[in-house]
Parts: sequence; C-alpha cells; structure tokens
Amino acid sequence: MKDVGIVYDDIYAEHKTGLMFGHPERPDRVTHAIMKLTEHNMYGEDRKGNFHEITPRLASTKEIELSHSTTLINEIQQAAERASKHQRNILMDGDTPVSGQSYTAALYASGGNFSAIDAIMDGKIKSAFVLCRPPGHHANTGAARGFCLFNNVVLATQYLMREKGLKKIAIIDWDAHAGNGTEDIVYSGVPNTPDDAELLFFSIHQDPRTLYPGTCFPQDIGEGKQKGKIVNITLPPRSGDHCMQLALDQIILPILQKFKPEYLLFSAGFDGHYKDQLTNLGYTSQGYGKIVEKILPIAEEFAKGRMSFTLEGGYNLGAQSNSIVNLMSILSGGAMIIEDDEQDDPRCVEYTENKLIPYLKELLEPYWKEL
Repeated sequence: MKDVGIVYDDIYAEHKTGLMFGHPERPDRVTHAIMKLTEHNMYGEDRKGNFHEITPRLASTKEIELSHSTTLINEIQQAAERASKHQRNILMDGDTPVSGQSYTAALYASGGNFSAIDAIMDGKIKSAFVLCRPPGHHANTGAARGFCLFNNVVLATQYLMREKGLKKIAIIDWDAHAGNGTEDIVYSGVPNTPDDAELLFFSIHQDPRTLYPGTCFPQDIGEGKQKGKIVNITLPPRSGDHCMQLALDQIILPILQKFKPEYLLFSAGFDGHYKDQLTNLGYTSQGYGKIVEKILPIAEEFAKGRMSFTLEGGYNLGAQSNSIVNLMSILSGGAMIIEDDEQDDPRCVEYTENKLIPYLKELLEPYWKEL
C-alpha cells in the first residue's frame, strides 16, 4: 500500500458563502467529505496506517503575489474585514462571496498545497489530496471570480519550480468548468519562474458554449514558450467516463509520455458527476479513480509517483464524497469502493471519438508528433 496524505483544517469550513441562500460552494462540501473519508478509515483516529493527516500552513502574501496583483490581495483582505465588521458577505463578483474568515481560509488553501508538496518532496508520502476551500482555478492575476479567490494550482506550480527546483510540471484540470483563470495566468508561460521551467496544462471540461465561463476552446493552445502546451478538451453535455477515457488514451497520455513530467498537479473538481446540479456531464463516482489509474504509470515512470490534488468544484455532496473516496483508495494502492452505473450517451462517445479527438490531433500534431 502507498502512503497518501490528506490536507485539511477546519478553517476551510469557515469560508462562509451564504448557506441560507443556497450557494452551491458551501462549507459542508469539505465537512461531508471528511465524514465520508472517516467512515472508510482514511481520516481520523481510526485511519489506516498508510493515510496521513497533514496540517496546512498559511501562505504568505509574498507567495500569493507571485500569481496575483497586490490590488487583488488587498481587495480580498479588506472585503473580509468589512464582512466581519458588518456580519454579512461581500461579493467579489456576482457569485463569489467573501466572509470574515475567507481571506484566512484562502491563504490556508494555497498554503495547504505547499504543505502537500513539502511532504511529498520530503518522501513522507507519495501523493496528497488538499481538501481545501475556497477553490482557485477561475481566479486570474487581478480578479477573484467563479467562487475562487486565489489560484491554488498555479501557486503550487510556482512553488515547485521556484522552491523545489523542478523543471517540468503538468497540470490536469478535470473540473466540468474550464480552468480559465489558470489558463489566463500561464497562457504565455508561468510568471515569476525560471526561464527553463516548463508547464503542460490540460483542461478537460464541458463545451464552453454550454457552460460558464464560456472560454477555453481547443484552438486556445498558448503563445510564446507555452504554445502547444495548453490543451483544452471540450466535451459535449452528457459525456461520461467513456469520453473521458478516449481523451486520456488518445490525447493526454501520449503528450504526457513525451513531456515526461517531474510532478503532476490536479485541479480536482467533481462537478462532472452525473448527479451534479450545476453541470451536464455524466461521470460516475468511479470515473475519477479511473483517471488516476491511467495516469499512475506515467507518474511512477517520470515523477517518482509524485502527485497532488487540490479541490475545485463539486456540488452534490454524496457524489463528490464518493468520488474522493474512490480516488484516495486508488492512490493508496486499493480498489474502487463505490460504483455507479455508466452514464455515457452513445452520441457523445461517437462525437468525441470521430470529431473532437481528430480535431484536437490536427491542432496539436505540429507540437506533439506522437499524436
């Protein structure tokens, strides 16, 4: 069995988003997941010996400034102070509320990713899941948006490149919503990192013509040193596990094999589950574990098995928690624990196999002959 870390602190539940009004990105996303992990002996006093609890640290404002403007950082901090003073949420945009503890929670969310990386790079664990809030992949340099305050996965990338000296990082974002904030920040290269460091970024998401944020299309492939290293895989609504597996086998895995990442980061959103109320994809609870099963051999071959996952979306509590339990079991060397019936629409499979993937190969083949 493999040693796996779970990064969590109750501060993540103190980011209050207005539960009384039904905001989907709510505190019990993480508390329910912790309860489910505890039931399966992956967290808590009775956890199995290969599961390790990791306490997140606070990220410094200096670290956050590597990805975000000082203006944005100050705006979020001041919004949290006003929220605390007036005992009400302050909106950063139409759907991104800040409460009194949100700024602190956001610093611990980014810092939790650093804590996961430290434990993995020190050889204490092989991989880790950062069960944090607020999420991050919609936030860009100067804007908090889409429920997100600071971009945790980009900050983790910078931490690996600057503090750990790694040169080749891959991000895989499987949230149903495109990782537009991540793409914005790294579109021409990762800021404030060594010139010889390389990033490969995949965002596999529901077709943006049908879902927020409405950007990140296949033809958006980066520019400058990043050209060809941004890959947007846009699945039609009702796509399920089979469509994801086709994208993995024919696009993601061949490119990863050529790129040879030294560390893999995942923006792990679970809102692609067929029970999720905000999206229209059809993944199952075992589908996320299947992604990890496919990528594990590459992680072992090139990255010494080093992988960390940061929580993004996922708004059906049961579906998200079941998916995380399966993912953690696979990471630890175990088997699937909870399985749903397959949900693929045959028309989506046909479209993905015969139209989307050939189009992606045509776009990317100049940069990746392996396709």
